Amino acid sequence: MRVLVTGGAGYIGSVLVPALLERGYEVRVVDTALFGTAHLPEAAEVVVGDILSFDDQWLDGVETVIHLAGISNDPMAELCPSVNYLVNAAGTAIVAQRAKKAGISRFVFASTCSVYGSTNGDELDEDHPASPCFPYAISKLMGERALFCLADDGFRPIILRKGTVGGWSPRMRYDLVANTMVKTALTQRRIVVHNPALWRPLIDIKDVASAYVRALDAHPSLTGVFNIAYDNFTIGRLADEVAATLRVYAVNVPIEILRRQDLRNYRVSTQRAHDVLDFRATVSMEQSIELMVRHALEGDATDFDNPIYTNVEWMKLKMAEGRMVGAVA
Repeated sequence: MRVLVTGGAGYIGSVLVPALLERGYEVRVVDTALFGTAHLPEAAEVVVGDILSFDDQWLDGVETVIHLAGISNDPMAELCPSVNYLVNAAGTAIVAQRAKKAGISRFVFASTCSVYGSTNGDELDEDHPASPCFPYAISKLMGERALFCLADDGFRPIILRKGTVGGWSPRMRYDLVANTMVKTALTQRRIVVHNPALWRPLIDIKDVASAYVRALDAHPSLTGVFNIAYDNFTIGRLADEVAATLRVYAVNVPIEILRRQDLRNYRVSTQRAHDVLDFRATVSMEQSIELMVRHALEGDATDFDNPIYTNVEWMKLKMAEGRMVGAVA
């Protein structure tokens, strides 16, 4: 089976594409190559292209689509809201419409648990109303709704609302909460926590890749929305996990609490993913952090100030160069 992965050269795609190849899938990646493509396996077919200028030939021989391409976090969305809405909402609709027209039934979409907005601490399931507060999550919810409009007996989208992703990737990022804590601990010898009481659902990138594979393996009739996470953590608990893991490597750092306000506070239930998608995350935050630390101490991606590891900084550079960002992940 051939799979089209949009944005497949990004942080998640760089772990997902090898996982798909190992499962015996043929993989075609469409990506703007904003972060390069050399880190992808040679067995993957790589096409440099922008989803906003979709080419139907990208779907030749394709049986399923995983749509990762998009503006990938709040700082990027707030830097340029118009690009955010264009890529995440309209771009998703464009790719989905072309896939449906080509007769492709299975379409897996990369959404986010941040669509739930701020909550009172209850674990939210997929039936809870979504009320996002910021442009990034709003645009992802718009993409979801475009898929709901297209869904029918012949087009069966699966929407994965992921928790905050972390962990090691060949296309590394240090602008995700756990990854940022590791970077700060190693460069500034401290862990900074803005608000220790805030909740986040967290998941390692290897488990994210496994969730996409599980979506492809699902019965063709299956469709719907699924929360994907390992567990719900307070930011304070996550900082404790990072500090404890670093101590194993004789790196002892203090945790600094700033107590800044943040509207993003949510916990989610993953029961539906367990029961319907048969997906359970297995990589603990301790294991995820340990692998990041080990790579860093071995010298991998340790030019921490390089803007390529912080998506919004890289986006600023590329926009200054006049490049459109249609497939950033």
